[in-house]
Amino acid sequence: MKTLLVHTPKFNSFYKPIGDFIWLNYMPMGLLAIADAAQRSGHNVEVVHLGVEWVENRSFKVDGLVEGRPEIGAVGLSIHWHHQAYDAIEVARRIKALRPDIFIFAGGDTASFYHEEITRDFPMIDAVVRGYGEKPVPALLEALRAGGSLEHAPNLTWRDGALVKQNPMSYTGDAETVSGLSYTNFSLLRHARTYIRYTGVPFFFAKRFTKEQNARMFTLGLPVFPVSVGRGCPFTCSWCGGSQGTQSRFVSGLTGFMYRSHDSVITTVKEAAAAGYGIMQSALDPEPVTQDYFIDLWRRLRREKISIDWMFECNGLPSETFLTEFKKTFPGKNSTLAISPECGNEALRLRHKGPGFGTAALLETMNLMECLGIASELFFTYGLPGENEDMLQETVSLQKVLRKRYRCLRAVRTLSIEIEPGAPWQLEPERFGIVTDRHCFKDFYRAHAAAGQGTFTSFGYYIPDYFHDPLDPQQPFDDFARRLQELKCRSLCFIHPNPKKSGEPWQGRLFCALASRLVALKPENLSRPY
Repeated sequence: MKTLLVHTPKFNSFYKPIGDFIWLNYMPMGLLAIADAAQRSGHNVEVVHLGVEWVENRSFKVDGLVEGRPEIGAVGLSIHWHHQAYDAIEVARRIKALRPDIFIFAGGDTASFYHEEITRDFPMIDAVVRGYGEKPVPALLEALRAGGSLEHAPNLTWRDGALVKQNPMSYTGDAETVSGLSYTNFSLLRHARTYIRYTGVPFFFAKRFTKEQNARMFTLGLPVFPVSVGRGCPFTCSWCGGSQGTQSRFVSGLTGFMYRSHDSVITTVKEAAAAGYGIMQSALDPEPVTQDYFIDLWRRLRREKISIDWMFECNGLPSETFLTEFKKTFPGKNSTLAISPECGNEALRLRHKGPGFGTAALLETMNLMECLGIASELFFTYGLPGENEDMLQETVSLQKVLRKRYRCLRAVRTLSIEIEPGAPWQLEPERFGIVTDRHCFKDFYRAHAAAGQGTFTSFGYYIPDYFHDPLDPQQPFDDFARRLQELKCRSLCFIHPNPKKSGEPWQGRLFCALASRLVALKPENLSRPY
């Protein structure tokens, strides 16, 4: 029996300066690790990225994955990000219509959070693997291959006739197991070279352009590899479905954070570089005060004479020792440190952000980074509960100060936040003073069904008293999103013809106007491969 592990991006999104685009081209970093673990357990596994298949062949259809291939006995679909909900379900629907004998299972954070609903209400999905899959997936495949009962496969929710059964949530992994995983077995991925070369930061693929044009206009130039340094999160940010409470109660059963060993991370870095990646990227610093794990890792990398660029996303503020060691280890022009102040209002930041910090501490850190010559990027958002259109001006003012003061500040980016499954404010909207229309998996499925929908203007919530003038009572969600987008365009636009940089709002508006006119000359593309 052969198993396909399939990554399905969101195929139809729209953003004015780039037109139609495929969103979430990065696979969840655990997908290759699961495939490798299954192969090492004796299973025949192949990873298929449907976005890459479409890039390679614009006429590609999922039919070709299973028709005339009797060896395909199971298909696993990643539904990690909620944006995948519609496309992944429709891929499952198509495969089931063609081959009802194929066992189809789903996994990932969104699938795990809504495991019971998905298995109950979507008959094309036979089971959901909850939480981490490197042990549960091989156990499931072994049961399918043997033709036995699924009752002993850990973390599995499955349909037995008309019944939905839930096996115990018995696997989360430990540091030794996590350190032994391989995240770089690209031999298991179809068209791996295309994936490595053409699916990079900032994670989208503009459908009206060739892959070469996408790489030239919309990426950082070098492939970026997401390095797994561990799993879990010790923080609770109000908007994040990966927060520790959500993970431990609803998704994976893991509380806190566990590190991979330095040896395993260094092996991953070496293998990723050998595969063609030029920049490493990580987004977890679970100890924003000491950061000893990373300080030791940077020193190990230098001792082993590994020369690579690194993009490091800080949860909190980096310490002076961390910054000094980072600069010594990654002096290259593509190495950056990213910090997310989120907003200009300090009280609001401390309320919503897990490892919060004050504005004075942020400026002190930026001063030190400037002295050390470390390139930095700052990330903000807007529309946080408790904020209003007057308070948003504090973010605008802080950004002006930062742009003016720091020469090493490479980019200031302001991105919207969408409601995520299991995020604290999705679970308790009244406590945060928001109204949301996304309560169940079907809500996310419907939200992402529309062709050409603007990913960055569909938030899934609104704040009733955000604006001076009341929202349209007939269409409050759309009115809220439209007004926020107008505020962003006027005061927070950052787009720049060089993806490594950001522009000031007036520059972004000018570039947006020009780019959108050029994009409009190319034919619309709303195709999906199913």
